[in-house]
Amino acid sequence: MSIHLSEEEQLENMKRWWKDNGKSVLAAVIVFLAVWFGYEYYKEHTRKTAEAASASYAQLDSLLQENMDKPFSEADKTTAFHIIESLKKDHKSSQYAKSAALVAAKLAVNANDLDRAENELNWVLSAKPDAAFEQVVRLRLARVLVAKNELDKALTQLGDKPSAAFESEFQEVRGDIFKRQGKLQEAFDAYELALASVASQEQARTMVLKMKSDDVKTPASSTEEKSQ
Repeated sequence: MSIHLSEEEQLENMKRWWKDNGKSVLAAVIVFLAVWFGYEYYKEHTRKTAEAASASYAQLDSLLQENMDKPFSEADKTTAFHIIESLKKDHKSSQYAKSAALVAAKLAVNANDLDRAENELNWVLSAKPDAAFEQVVRLRLARVLVAKNELDKALTQLGDKPSAAFESEFQEVRGDIFKRQGKLQEAFDAYELALASVASQEQARTMVLKMKSDDVKTPASSTEEKSQ
């Protein structure tokens, strides 16, 4: 009898507990399931989005390979820009979109459309690339601005402290700007810094930098070299 009563008491206790706590338990289960299904959906959506971006960029890369040794036809150029704009619109935060915008900038430079090239490069900067990629973009943007003769803007893009990997290229562009501004000593100093940081195996580039340095050498520069 006591066992039977104990079971009845346990059942009543369970009923009371469920009455007091059932709603909160159901709510917790619903929240858990919503979070779990939401996370699974997010993973699947992210995977499909990445695959779509990768496929689009592969199509663009195929066009680039096909036209590597010849000018882009108008049809291929139209296709390339369509792919690029789709990547920028649908996958803005992806590396594929940022790389595609660099391709667009290069195509624009080749077509002498410097305004479009500048816009494409500024778009990449607005998409918050990582530090190394940002330096590549700023270097290219500075060169576009030099071609547009917007020299102060170009210097601003170069900033003050490039990483060691980009030191030589940044200093070379700085030298090009100073030369255009008639600041020959500053140009010479920049080219010398570019020479000092150029990789030893880049012999052709070393020769170009040496020619640029010699071209802007002033009497003051020659005196300074002799005293070193």
